[in-house]
Amino acid sequence: MVYDPSSSPSEPFNIQLQSPDGLLQLLLEQESGGILYYSVWQHNRPVLDRSPLGLTTDRWHSEHGLRIQGVEYNTISEDYELITGKQTSQSYEANELVLLASANNQQMLIRFRMFRDGVAYRYELLGEGELQIEREESGFYLPASQLLNVWAQPFMRCYERTYDHAMPEHLKGGHYGFPLLVQLGEDEWMLLTEAAVHGHYGASHLVVDANNGRHLRTAFAPDQFTSVQAQLPFTTPWRVMIIGTLETLVASSLTTHLSAPSIIEDVSWITPGRAAWSWYAEGDTCGDMKTQRQHVDFAAEMGWEYSVVDGGWEGVLNVPELIAYVKQRGVGIWLWTHYKGLATEALLEEKLALWASWGAVGIKVDFFDSDNQQTIQIYDAIAESAARHRLMVNFHGSTKPGGEHRTWPHVMTREGVYGAEYYRAQSEGPNAVHLCTLPFTRNVIGSMDFTPVTFSKKTRTTQGLQLALSILFESGIQHYADAISVYADHPGQPLLAAVPAVWDETVLLEGYPGRFVTLARRSGDEWFIASICAAGGRDASIPLDFLEGTGTYQAVIYSEKAEPDEYRYRSKLPPLEVHTQSVRAEDVLHVRLKVYGGVSIHLTPVTPSNA
Repeated sequence: MVYDPSSSPSEPFNIQLQSPDGLLQLLLEQESGGILYYSVWQHNRPVLDRSPLGLTTDRWHSEHGLRIQGVEYNTISEDYELITGKQTSQSYEANELVLLASANNQQMLIRFRMFRDGVAYRYELLGEGELQIEREESGFYLPASQLLNVWAQPFMRCYERTYDHAMPEHLKGGHYGFPLLVQLGEDEWMLLTEAAVHGHYGASHLVVDANNGRHLRTAFAPDQFTSVQAQLPFTTPWRVMIIGTLETLVASSLTTHLSAPSIIEDVSWITPGRAAWSWYAEGDTCGDMKTQRQHVDFAAEMGWEYSVVDGGWEGVLNVPELIAYVKQRGVGIWLWTHYKGLATEALLEEKLALWASWGAVGIKVDFFDSDNQQTIQIYDAIAESAARHRLMVNFHGSTKPGGEHRTWPHVMTREGVYGAEYYRAQSEGPNAVHLCTLPFTRNVIGSMDFTPVTFSKKTRTTQGLQLALSILFESGIQHYADAISVYADHPGQPLLAAVPAVWDETVLLEGYPGRFVTLARRSGDEWFIASICAAGGRDASIPLDFLEGTGTYQAVIYSEKAEPDEYRYRSKLPPLEVHTQSVRAEDVLHVRLKVYGGVSIHLTPVTPSNA
């Protein structure tokens, strides 16, 4: 840590940092010992105007200013592997700036990191003892000089709302959840979120100034009725800005770069996969042995790894008998539980030890519906105990992810999304506009248990779109929601058997939030492409130049039969057609998408690239 003579509270302070490629710039500045501000630039255009930094605690108030005592620069590079996600092999470089500051004899570090695809910072409070954090002053002040588009989700404790397109002026006085998407220019974008959220702090969201819709600040959960109780030394979650083109945002793994490495040494028992699930289509039959065996049998036939036994099984279903049955078929069983059933240490240990002794492979824990510190501590306790008992975890009715699956690789997915279960509960449920927005918002920051592919319910989507969601939406455990009888007779059945739950590479080919998206994902040497659209229908042009080499691929295309582009509720399954053709990297596929429609494509190599 190098002392900077400009640290005198009577002197202005400013310092800069840039990303490894030099395209992003950060400026930190303070006037005469007052509030510390930061601003961010890309290509010499403002991304964030002068935005405040600071915490207010029971010992000091950030508006009284910080004394800068030292500055340190570091370079960071790292390679690591993930078990789940959009890309398993990860590599990054970052430039780091660390400020040593003090206020009222409390020392703290403010750590900034700049990546090629974004900027992040956090506060690290030094010393010993207890501290109460009353509020966070961290701001994101959107550029005042630019015309902006925003996609924001009105805050809800379970994050089950749409991301609505708005101008900043429409956000005044509102509360909005992370992530929040901002269009800064023609293809200049920023996604605001947080990373490495754990129970020593709790999760946060955004509050917009009542008079200025471009001034956003970080706020604690509405049900955080007391100050955050901190034990020094202490670090906050990272405040994250993913910056770049839409392709950059979709491919970004910034939240996992910022999270701690795995604390589980032996990960051999952790396996992503697909799951049969009776709750959506069969209703309250999770305690019925016959129904659960049928779902296990179907999962085995499809090559799916799991079957999920949802709410209603406890005290009714003989789970050890079911698990003895599934072991003969190579399928694992997940068990649902309400989080309150695990909310004490005694209950947590008793139940997880019992379920693990039966041979369950995972737990689906539901109805958290809170971001406060106490509830996030329960997430941590469940993750820690499940790791000891070798149980994978799916958090439902949950907060959004923030890269924590790097630290806890057995946390396979989270809900935190307005998903397919609402087709069951509402007359319409998620529409195509919402589905075309999720790849640019919620699914950027982590696995998303949307529970896709609902053919049989009446929705404002087509069969082609629903099938494409199996590729478009990433989740470490992919619950397929519809009835197994529907899947068994559907022309998309071969694709559902083939699509994996974890990916080696993800590439956005084209898209715009709420309108259309075409995405390619790779697993091994196979590629899967999904393209969907909202109102109007469109002619999708899909270049295949992401394919490596000069070899030939077999393309199996699941498209909608030609018929008038009109919206209708479905009372029966409308037709899909499947055809196969040979393609190469220089080819472009042209597909007509119906209104609220979609297409799915499975590419497998036929001849090697050197043929």
